Parts: sequence; structure tokens; C-alpha cells
Amino acid sequence: MGSKLQIPRPKLQRSSKAQAPKGTLPLGGSSANLIAKAQRTQRSAEEQPLSPFASPRVLCAFAFKLTVPAPRPRLGAWSLVILWSLGFGLWSFPARAADYLSEVRSGWAEYQKGNHTNSLAHYRAAQAEKPRSLEPKLGLLLPLLATGPFTAAEALAREILRDNKTHYLAHLRLATALRLQNKLRAADSVLVRALELYPSDTGLLYERGLVKRAQKQFAAARYYLGQAELLDPDNDAIFAALADPKLFADLAELTAPASPGFARGVGFRLGDTPARLDATFYGGWIDYQGTQVKDSAKLWGLATWLGLGKSHAIETAFDYIEVDRVGLPRLKQLDVTAAYNSFAVAGWRLRAGAHTLANGDAASDGAWGAFAGAEWLGSAKWSAGCDAFFTRYEDFGTGLEVLQLAPKFGRVLATGADWTLRADTHGYWVNASEDVGFARRNFFSAEERLTLFWDRWTFAAFGWTGRQAFAARGDGATLFNLPEKHTTGYGAEVKRALSDRAAVSFRFNREEFRELGGTTTSAAHTFLTMLGYTF
Repeated sequence: MGSKLQIPRPKLQRSSKAQAPKGTLPLGGSSANLIAKAQRTQRSAEEQPLSPFASPRVLCAFAFKLTVPAPRPRLGAWSLVILWSLGFGLWSFPARAADYLSEVRSGWAEYQKGNHTNSLAHYRAAQAEKPRSLEPKLGLLLPLLATGPFTAAEALAREILRDNKTHYLAHLRLATALRLQNKLRAADSVLVRALELYPSDTGLLYERGLVKRAQKQFAAARYYLGQAELLDPDNDAIFAALADPKLFADLAELTAPASPGFARGVGFRLGDTPARLDATFYGGWIDYQGTQVKDSAKLWGLATWLGLGKSHAIETAFDYIEVDRVGLPRLKQLDVTAAYNSFAVAGWRLRAGAHTLANGDAASDGAWGAFAGAEWLGSAKWSAGCDAFFTRYEDFGTGLEVLQLAPKFGRVLATGADWTLRADTHGYWVNASEDVGFARRNFFSAEERLTLFWDRWTFAAFGWTGRQAFAARGDGATLFNLPEKHTTGYGAEVKRALSDRAAVSFRFNREEFRELGGTTTSAAHTFLTMLGYTF
């Protein structure tokens, strides 16, 4: 995993592997006991291969096996005692070095198996053998970080850095200990110093991405995790961090009926290219009140977002609606939208796309539109942009053309340990090439959306006021293509993440409008259920 720090969950269990012996054989006890121990040692040596870290007892028994034929039961035991005594004198000097290496190796092996208590014991034994060595101290940090005494890990890492001010692993593990204690500012300060020394280190970039994510600085988190993924594209931990939907909680969700949002984390790979596919299925109905002919409607659709690498994304949307009308045939309409997004310019989202529709209304059937926009996403606290839309209705009047400009501004109002409150403001200016019957060609309106991201929940309330006719909403996914003057609207939405890859949401909104030739205000109540999944 490169330089990535792995910290598995602790498993408090005893190791089935016997610990390496320490020290030397005590000389007390009866001769019979010494003989029995020597015979057991010989059998052990015959069954197991020689290890460079074996104890003096095993080495002596192995030497005896190589040089002396197997003893007879009557005489072999005393011969073993004699050779054991000789071997004790020969091999007692390197025993401490062998014990140190054995303890260090055992500490790492136990940590890898998740036996963190045993790992701590082995590393501490190695530290006792060689108090000035950095190896057991650095090793101790791993089970300390895995089992939870983060203050002890912090103190030990700071002790290492007092004598080794530029040590890479000490910086990395100190930052991890601070992050796990929620000392995020201190952790970030440590990583700033370390990255000055090791600016292209994957582990440090990954850790700073995690710190920035914990600080709710999502734009910075995406940057550092993206840099780490660029250096180590096969790192599964970085891959998973970039696929976390929470990493994109600072970006506003669209208000279109089916929007996968702005998620750009990786979910799978197309060849060597990391990719992510978000799909949102939705369905619902509309209840009309006070209208001349419209009674009710059913609608459903599918929207997708395919992210390719860190710089490209393709959106598609297919929306279908059936409107029941009083005294008239049912109106059926299919809308198709496609858009391309580029994030190649640092901090910017550039977008362009097209929309077309087909229905049973002669005036709007075959209408098409194009749109383009730019949005600044480089700040963790705010975003701003503007979109332009052009729509043409060939058979409406003399050929109606509609131009729309929609500036937008979003800002993070407040953040907490597990929540973010964000506000998004949209403005709309709609210009029609001719008067469609409302005694005006220009229409102005403003929309506000307030969103609370809390743990796995998202709560949103939105509303708008002003005048709109033939407007495009939902970043071009929704066209209001009937001759109606809309005046106000409001609604709410709640979303629940079912897993890291799936979410369900429910939306209600009320829209007030006046039909062409009508004298009273009509209303539409829309109820939607959406299910999103990330592949």
C-alpha cells in the first residue's frame, strides 16, 4: 500500500504462536529435568527448520543433531546435558541481538494479524533490549493508534521528533494521532511542516486529505486526495476516500426532478481511467388545482452522471410525463438532455449541453435548446457561476426564441462536527423574442435554497418568487414549454443515504401560475420519490 498507514480495528485475542524465548536457560533444577528439557529441544529441532532468530537451546540441539548420531536411550541423555552446557557458553553472547530481532519481527507479525495487545508487548520488549533504537518506538505507534490510546501515541511521536525533527514516519503518525483526537488544526500544522520536506509523498497527501475532510474543507480535501491518487492510482484507500459521497457535501444539489448531483469521486475503472456512474430513478405525480384543462399528471425518468477521471463528466436525463386533460386527449411528452462537464481548469466547472422534447402539442413539439455555463468551485466556503440557455420553438407563433441568463451564488453558512448548512441563490432573467400574450417579453425572478447536510440525512427547503415564462430550470433538464406565467413556488425535500452507494429521497413542491387567457391563479402540487445509486 506504499506509504499508507493501515490501522485495522483491534481484535483482542491471544496469539496462537509461541513467543520467542528470552534470556538464557536457568541452571537450577534436577538433572532429570535438564535431561527432559534437552530431549524435548532435540525433538523440536528435528521437526522445525533452523531460524536465524532461534534461541541458544534450539541452536545447540541443532548442532548436536548435525554432528552426533542419535544417542541410545541409556547414554544420549547425559551427552545432551554436556553439549547443552557447552552450547550455552558458545551462544549466550548473540542471544540479545537475536532476541531484539525476534521481538521486532513478532511485533510486526502480531500487528498484521490484529493482535494489538501482543504486538505492544513485543515492541516494548524490543525497546527494552535497545532503548536508543527508533524501530520499536515507531512500531509501538501502530498498535497504539489501532487500540485507541491516541494521547500515548501522540506523546511517543513527539518524543521521536524531539531528537529527529525531520523524521517522516513520526510526522505522519503524529498527524494521524492528532486527527483521531479531533485536534484537526494541530494535525494540519504537522502535515504542513512534513509536506515541506516530502512534498510528493502519497501518505502525507492522503492524510492531509483526511484532515481537510474532517475540517469540512471539502475542496481542499478533494485536491490533496486527488494529488495522492495521481501519484498512486492503485491505492485502494485513496480510491475509497475519493468515492465517499460526503466529500462533495459542500456542492449544492440541483433542483431538477432527477439529478445525481455533482459527485465526482471514483467508483470503478475503465481501463486505466478511474470512473464513477451515478444513476437516479424517479417517479411521481402532479395534482392541478384551478386549471382550465389540466387535471393530473404522472411522471418518471432517469438521470445519469458519468465521471471520467478527475476532469470530465457526462450527464444524461430522460424525462417522461403524461398529463390528463379535461375534454382533451392525454398529453404525452418526452424530454432528453445531455451535457458535458469539464473540471480541467483548476477550481472551475465548465459545462455545455443540449435539450430536445417531443410531445402531442403542435406549438411546442420538436422544440430544442442549448446551454452553457461556468462555475467557480475552488473555495471551501462559497461558489459562484452563471448559465446561459437558448430555446427555440419552431411552431409557436412566428418561431419563438427564448434567451435566459441564470447567475448563481452558494455559500456555507455554518459547519459542525457532522453537519453543514448551505444556502444557494439563483437569479433568472428570461427574454422572449415576442409577446406570447402576457403583455411583456422580459421576466425576472429569484430562488433561494437552504440545505442541511447531517450525517446520512439531507434536509432542504426552497422557494422562488417573481415572474417566469418558458423558463429552463434544473440546469437545463426541465423546460416549461406551455404558455403559462409562473409567479411563485416553494417546497421541501428529505434524503436518506441507505448505504455508501444508495440514497432515497422524497420531494414536495407547490407551483403557482396563470394560464394564457386565464383570469385566476392555478397551482400544481408535485410529489416525487427518487432512488439514487452509485456504480
